Amino acid sequence: MPSVSWIVSLALFLLSFAGIIFSAFLFFRPFDEYDFSFMRVYPFEVIRTAEKNAKYYTFPIYLFSGMCFSPLILIGEGMGKLVALNPLSIIIACAFGLAGLCFVFVNVFDVTHTKAHIILFTIFAFLTLLGGVLTTVRGIIAFDLLSKHGSKEYLLMISYILSELVTVFVLVIMLNPKLRLWAKLDKVEDEYVRPKRFPLAYSEWGLLLSLFIIEISYFLQLLIK
Repeated sequence: MPSVSWIVSLALFLLSFAGIIFSAFLFFRPFDEYDFSFMRVYPFEVIRTAEKNAKYYTFPIYLFSGMCFSPLILIGEGMGKLVALNPLSIIIACAFGLAGLCFVFVNVFDVTHTKAHIILFTIFAFLTLLGGVLTTVRGIIAFDLLSKHGSKEYLLMISYILSELVTVFVLVIMLNPKLRLWAKLDKVEDEYVRPKRFPLAYSEWGLLLSLFIIEISYFLQLLIK
């Protein structure tokens, strides 16, 4: 059975992510005739346009970042405690936590701080990819170890397959050739306008979603003692 800590941590993690998405729709104020779209609008632009409501958008971001570290608490309590996997479990939890922290700073340093923003985006992508790869590896190893002792934990199989699929998605984001032209605008009637699909903007939302799903799969792994 899940512990109280596991239930509370997962609930807060789910609520924080839902809060980011809901408040983005609720508090974004259109500018240059752009309505909110995950394909076109940067996460930091919600903060910029939300004005007095910006705090209601940033709160779930900070909460999400903090809850990305929560698996460390669960590991410390002995959840998912396959002794041979303890070091790997801690590394995964740290990768998730640091990725969540990067998302905070991606919102702080907007694209007017071009170099800092691109560096933070790259680190964010790498940590999300690392977390996905290691979560997949941990799931496969744990499933193999338990299978040798006659225990078929299919929850582990679901977990590592899910993390594997999302990790491939993260890799596709990172290798997207359009990212090299992230600042390119479309010319319409002698004016330059943002395209409906802005590569860096939708990549940041895609990484956030990927981090969320991969960490959910890790929460599932931690149920297996």
